[in-house]
Amino acid sequence: MDDARQGAPGAAARGPSRGPIGGPVLVAVNDSPASFEAAEVAIAIARALGVTLRAVAVVEHDGLVAGSPEAVAFESAREQACTAALGHVERLASRAGLVAGLVTRRGRVAAEVLAEADSCGADLIVLGRMERPGHVVSGIGSHTMHVLEFARAPVLVVPPSEG
Repeated sequence: MDDARQGAPGAAARGPSRGPIGGPVLVAVNDSPASFEAAEVAIAIARALGVTLRAVAVVEHDGLVAGSPEAVAFESAREQACTAALGHVERLASRAGLVAGLVTRRGRVAAEVLAEADSCGADLIVLGRMERPGHVVSGIGSHTMHVLEFARAPVLVVPPSEG
């Protein structure tokens, strides 16, 4: 700990120390049970630490031909899923006495989660772990791996509950 937090003579006053997490907790969500479990953990952490909660959902583009009827329908469905997921997080946060900042971004999931973390100054990123066969690391998908590798803030990966 530095001198300012210890209250040492001559130390510059910086206000009360909130520990390593004084900024927002960012949770990335989609319409999966795993992401809602991660949201519940993020809400509990934000509430316990007295910090803000921010939720981000990403409308991912999957290489369909832009403007094609299939791409338009697919994007519309993904947009609706993101809106529903963020609405669910908003209700969970409200029940816990928190107001969640909600953001929808468009692009590649991991890149957009990292961009949002930088944009809001997140001190913690919370992700849900989904079990998907065929990944390099069992239970850790490519989006999560990318966030773990490139995040500037600590990342908490919430495993699925049993049962």
